[in-house]
Parts: sequence; C-alpha cells; structure tokens
Amino acid sequence: MPVPIHFLRNADAIASAARFARALDAAGVPTRGAVAILMANTPEYIAAYRGATWSGRRLTPCSTRWTAEDVAYVVENCEADAVVVDARHAELAREATRAIDPARRFVVDRGGDAAGALPGFRPWSEVETFSGAPYEKPLCGENMLYTSGTTGRPKGVLRQNTPSGPPPTITALSGAAMMSAFLPEGARDGIHLVSSPLYHSGPNAYCDGALLLGADLVLMEKFDPEAFLAAVERYRATSTFLVPTHFVRLLRLPAEVRSRYDLSSLSLVCHGSAPVSIPVKRAMIDWWGPILYEFYGGTEGGGVQISSPEWLAKPGSVGRPRPGLELRILDDAGQPVPPRSEGRVCFKLDATPFEYKGDPEKTRESRHGDGYFSLGDIGYVDEDGYLFLCDRRSDVIISGGVNLYPAKIESVILGLPFVADCCVVGVPNDEWGEEVRAVVQLDDASAHASEAERAKAADAIRAACREKLSGPEVPRAVDFDPALPRTETGKLARRAIRDRYWAEKGRRI
Repeated sequence: MPVPIHFLRNADAIASAARFARALDAAGVPTRGAVAILMANTPEYIAAYRGATWSGRRLTPCSTRWTAEDVAYVVENCEADAVVVDARHAELAREATRAIDPARRFVVDRGGDAAGALPGFRPWSEVETFSGAPYEKPLCGENMLYTSGTTGRPKGVLRQNTPSGPPPTITALSGAAMMSAFLPEGARDGIHLVSSPLYHSGPNAYCDGALLLGADLVLMEKFDPEAFLAAVERYRATSTFLVPTHFVRLLRLPAEVRSRYDLSSLSLVCHGSAPVSIPVKRAMIDWWGPILYEFYGGTEGGGVQISSPEWLAKPGSVGRPRPGLELRILDDAGQPVPPRSEGRVCFKLDATPFEYKGDPEKTRESRHGDGYFSLGDIGYVDEDGYLFLCDRRSDVIISGGVNLYPAKIESVILGLPFVADCCVVGVPNDEWGEEVRAVVQLDDASAHASEAERAKAADAIRAACREKLSGPEVPRAVDFDPALPRTETGKLARRAIRDRYWAEKGRRI
C-alpha cells in the first residue's frame, strides 16, 4: 500500500495555524492552557502544533504506538484543555479524552465520515471556517513532550520558565539554529522532508525549525526506504531528519534501487535519537556525501553536534557542545573526571530548566553537581572535547564487579553482514551476578536458518567479539529473535528483552 505523502507550503502552514489558534480562542481554551494531539504526520498536525504553541498554549503530542492506558495517562497528566485526534486512532482516543469538553475536541478524518467515526468530536472542517490571516495575539507557548515509554510510564518534560514575549518558541529557535549551522545559505528555505513521527523530539524540533526558516514541508505518514528516496527526488528535498534504523533499511535496498533516484538536492541529513554503528554511518557518507549532521541530546535539553568531516576525523564521536552549552563528565560523587575517563554525561541547566511533571523524585535524580543534569548516559570526552558515548547507566552490565557496556558489544556484532539487529543484555549468573547475552536478529537471507546454521552464526559472532573485545565482554551465549522490538526512533525496547531473562531468575530461553 502506498505511503501517504503530503506537500505543505510554508504560507499555508502558517495560515492553518492561525485558524486553529482562533478555533481554540472561540472554544474558550485558556491562553496558557494545554492541548494534546494524537495524529499522524499530516498538515493538520502542523496546524495544531504551531497554532497552539504560537498562541501561548502548551502542546503535548501523544505517540500513536502507545497503549490506550498510556494515552489516557498522558492526556490527564498534561492537564489537556483541548485535544485533536486522527479518526484512525479512535479506539485510543475515545476513553482517554472523555473528560474534555466536547466543544474542545477536534477530529481529523482523511478516510471518511469523521463525525460517524468519533461521535462527540468536532470535525476539522469547523476549524477551517476561521480566518487564516496573521494571528492578532501571538504569544510564545511551548511543547511538553513525554519521554519514551519503553522503560516505564512516559514522563512529561515541563519547562519551568516559558518566555512571556512573542514567538518563535524555544523549540523552533533551537531547530532553526541547528539547521542553519550546517545548511548552505541558499537551501535554508527549501524543502524539508519529514519521515519520522512528529511526536518525537528530534523530528519535531527540526520540522519546527525548518518552518521558521521559511521551508515548505513534505510529510510522510510512515517511513518506507524506497518511498523516501522517491520523495527526495520528486520534491527536490533539501533537508531531512532520520534515525539509524532508517540508514540500515536504506542500505539494505538493492544497489539498482539505490542508484535509481536522484538525491542531489539533499544538502543536510540530520540524525540522532539512537546510536549509529561506525560501519553504517561510514556507508551512508560514502553514498550521500558529507551531508550527515549528528546530534546528541534529549527532550530535556542538552546537545552536542558533529558534522560529517569532523566525524570522519573522530569516528564514533557524537560531537562537541553547541555554543553556550557546558558539558561535564562527572563521577558518582559529582566531581569532574579527566579526559578519556568514563563517567556520567552531564549538561548545564539553561535559562529554561525542566522538571518531570508530577515526578519530583525523577526530577531530583536527574540533577548532578552544581546545576547540571543528566540523561542517564555514560561516556567520556577526548583531549579535543569530543564526546564519545559508552551506554546508558541503566543498561550497564555489571559482571564480577566490572562495568560492561552493551552498545560497545553491539557495534561489533552489528558489523557482521548476516546480522540485521542486535540487543546485548545482562542475564542472571550465580557466580558473577550477571553475564553478557547477545540476542540477535538475522538478516532476511538467514531468517530461516536451520539449527545447525544458527549455531554456526553464534560461533562466528563470538569469534568476532573475541577478536575485538576483552574477555568479559564476549557474550557467554547467543540467542536468536526473528524481530527485535524497536521504537520508530530506533531505540531498542531493551527492558522487554531483558525481562525475558529476569522474569524467572536463572532461567534461559
């Protein structure tokens, strides 16, 4: 089935946003009220997002992959005064939004009768009756995104000092600044291709920034590798945001398919949200040229960045801090460590500090040292100030008192040609506490391998690890999974995989 793709001119996006802002005013949504949206990447998403955040409201996107329970929790936790939903997600939205005034519930239906699909909601056509002239009461609002729910219930990242002046928002400014740093001047108001879900912080920031720079938008409702290449060629896209999983899927396309499309318009490919292996990134630079720009940060803030030429000189690094941002590597006592010493990666809190809404304990746990916060990652900086990530603290395997980093082990395994995906976890070991276990997804050609062939693959994996890693880092065993669970941003649902082994301590599957 073809991937739905929408072209949205910059001027039309701004006019639609003004219409939605006026619709919120008419519905009595407070100027500093909250709006929740549950939508695909459609023009109405952009209208709702910008219309809310440029009229002083706080907007919270909900993931279309959450459970109904998670959606209900977020709608209540963000204190939504209004909601916009896609009729295709009616089952997720119906109960979650019951407490919201029907005059403030809007539904977008691109496939039929919205009123019939979701009774009690106002069809989007009512929003389109309002004027699209410049909004007369612009006020800087904000978004409140929720952290990934793969390791527990999502947590809202709430900015504590919303600017009281006019737009643009902090998100739009930061996205525009990051894009301007690497986009050629003539391409800044070109075509930005959105192929990742806008309810995630990375795609959200870069889309908002591109809109601020004057770019038109091309919105893909879901990612498909060949459809992506076709969209770049058709619309002459100049910038986009991708995640490492997209790189892997693109590189798996046959050579004749990859060479079929003209990608010469692309000037900037931003990527982040998950680690990328050195072989995969090098292959993408070889294919597309030095236009990849990587960032590391989070919904909470922070941010380091690295261009392709820098990365080729420092392979594996995620970059240096953006101007004005302080980065430190701190030990468990909150003290800075020397270059190349591993510790907790911490950023200085900026002028708009955050809190995890309704969770003071998690907020407190994120604070370290004198005014610093951490996203929970372990890493080090080299003598030139470039950051290298080791792993998340929560993912570190402690075997016999030694810290082992799954990401380091996974990078070796993912370099093998017959491996499609990999997750390394610590499993119970009576003597060492934990032992390293690799859970591997074979590529399509090997997916139906016999037991003997899988045993041979396991031997090859362990041999590669012995060649490149220390003894404790070599997996004690290799298990196979036909499809490892990942989010759209490429993050492994590591907790779900780890729980297979810890549900019944000591039992292997």
